[in-house]
Amino acid sequence: MAGPMPLSDGAAGSSRWLDDARIRDWVAFHTLRRNTGPQSLIEGLPEMVGAVDELRDRDRVEAMIKDERRRNKALDRWFDERFVSTYTLEDLGQNPEGSIGRLLHDHMVSLGLTLELLPQRQADPSWAPESDLDYYTLRSGQTHDFDHLIGECGFDAIGEVFPAGLRTGNLFAHLSPDLAGELLTTTMFVTFPWAMRTMLHYPQIWPVVWDNFSHGHDVGTKSANLFIVRWEELLHLTPAQVRSELGVKGFTGPRDNRAASLIFGEGREIF
Repeated sequence: MAGPMPLSDGAAGSSRWLDDARIRDWVAFHTLRRNTGPQSLIEGLPEMVGAVDELRDRDRVEAMIKDERRRNKALDRWFDERFVSTYTLEDLGQNPEGSIGRLLHDHMVSLGLTLELLPQRQADPSWAPESDLDYYTLRSGQTHDFDHLIGECGFDAIGEVFPAGLRTGNLFAHLSPDLAGELLTTTMFVTFPWAMRTMLHYPQIWPVVWDNFSHGHDVGTKSANLFIVRWEELLHLTPAQVRSELGVKGFTGPRDNRAASLIFGEGREIF
């Protein structure tokens, strides 16, 4: 039996991503696999995120952010303030029924989840973001669940696709394309392999997957800058009220992705 296909001379060295075995393994595994067995649907995520962080040109990205800040006063203020979430699960539970704070609380309680707003401090209690890129990465993780909530797409596997589309459309609408691409690298490696995996193994749910991504992308493209929002001031509002408050446009209604998620997860709704 033939071994793995080697990189051609023309391909080797053409891309730092292609040259890294960890990234090649991630892309091949998550693009071609079925969702069977005990593995998580995002098996190997910490290793991939670590590889991305090692391979990216941090100095270049930081320079791009500084250039963007000179042109974008709202973005500049957001980076200057460096606001970090400190709410607790109990704080979320104090919000009214149907609000985004209460919805997030109820979701986490139902799955027995705990809040990890500052996961880096588990290893180093004194950790704080030192750079703009570190802050963007931290804040993106802290606010990701709110993308689910304003999209009313659920927290199941296919419910992850709307937030990816939303963030992609929103960054390209409000940042230079080069910077948007850099900040979306990890999102791309997580989400885009799902599209090929769906087409190869679960084509019956392709329309649902594409609808979630394209709907999110349309909302993100048409809406105000959502990734700099201080969501903690809106926890008492319903998803519809939040969309109105933030100037969210293009939203055409909630999506129930649970049936599609069960097909994609081969019996597992949540990954």
